[in-house]
Amino acid sequence: MPGSWTYRPWSHGSEIELGHLAATQAAALACHVHPDVQVAAVTEGWRMYRTTFGEFRALAGEIVVIPAGVPHGSCGGATAIVTHLYVPSNHAAVRGISKPHRIRHSRAALPNEILDAIGSYDRWPREPTLPAECSALTELVSCDDLDIRTIAARQGRSTDGFIRLFKRDVGMTPASYRLALRLASARSQLKRGNTVADVAYAGPFSDQSHLGRLFRRAYGATPAAYRSAFAD
Repeated sequence: MPGSWTYRPWSHGSEIELGHLAATQAAALACHVHPDVQVAAVTEGWRMYRTTFGEFRALAGEIVVIPAGVPHGSCGGATAIVTHLYVPSNHAAVRGISKPHRIRHSRAALPNEILDAIGSYDRWPREPTLPAECSALTELVSCDDLDIRTIAARQGRSTDGFIRLFKRDVGMTPASYRLALRLASARSQLKRGNTVADVAYAGPFSDQSHLGRLFRRAYGATPAAYRSAFAD
């Protein structure tokens, strides 16, 4: 399919995941989150990443790094070749990165070159990713057994006030952020080999089609295709 992403492990047993886009038409991804640091290297065309901290437009030869847990969506030109690396936050190359950042003129294309470019870069922002108050809100929103009204009350706020504050600081409404966390969880379960039906049921999503639509919108691939890429 034009504009679809493919995913696979970097190597057998590696914790790093690779994503690849070879677009023949404009390909956009809805706002989502990752438990790992996302490293995006553009080798042809351009790619725009929209985050709470602003927009980061990468041209060919440039890299955009987005810390774990930071909501972001992306779009790009009609023709683009992009490689994503999803790197655990404790990996030496990305440890301590706190805000999205763009590296210019890296010219890195292969995964090991991209990691080397990240590891050797010395101008990372070091401020906290989110204010302490906002971090507490995101943690509460991830609890599926609490509704938004209850979470707002625990914070001493009205429901509307809580939603406005959360959207201002995080870039998504609490409901949208909770859905993004569920999709990230579904992605992890599929990587472990759980069936699409079981993941949809555990989500909870209304059915496999519901999961499929949302998953494709956020990650550019179907759940079945993603799962099969990590099968032994």
